[in-house]
Amino acid sequence: MLLDVSRALHAPGEEIPFAHNDCIPPQDIFGEEITFTDVLLKGHFSMLGESLHITGLFTTVAHGQCAGCLKPVALPLEVEFDEIFTRVGRYPQQTEETLNEEDDERLEFEGSKVDLAHLALTLAVLELPMRFTCGEDCEALSGMQPDDQTTHACQKDMPDQHPFSALQQLLTKDQEV
Repeated sequence: MLLDVSRALHAPGEEIPFAHNDCIPPQDIFGEEITFTDVLLKGHFSMLGESLHITGLFTTVAHGQCAGCLKPVALPLEVEFDEIFTRVGRYPQQTEETLNEEDDERLEFEGSKVDLAHLALTLAVLELPMRFTCGEDCEALSGMQPDDQTTHACQKDMPDQHPFSALQQLLTKDQEV
């Protein structure tokens, strides 16, 4: 879906409120399919010269599986955003190649409509956790949590030595290394 910004084009500098529902297709992230529902971008936009300034709040619900027990997990995401879209195609001397050489990461729009799908996808993916968990009480993950032990298995065999004791011996002896 496209956001109509024609009001901002006719009234430069004026902040115009918007609420934009979008759709993010399922994403394959590290071999797991993540889906998104209730995708909403809400905020204000205004035209400043040839740039469209959009600020607001992005919300969605990401759906995946718990890394421990594989139960379905719904994770609400909420991200503030502040982006600038550059208007292209208005001046004949600005070709698409020239603009791409200047900045590959620039968000662009043409005409009076802006596609916010790429922005929504970027905000959603960057906010995802490394792995989904169904909670701290997940039985599968509770066995994976480290105990409050301060010694490791290798230290149980040699309690008086620490991992860098061999290096310490080299430094204390008058040997050339």
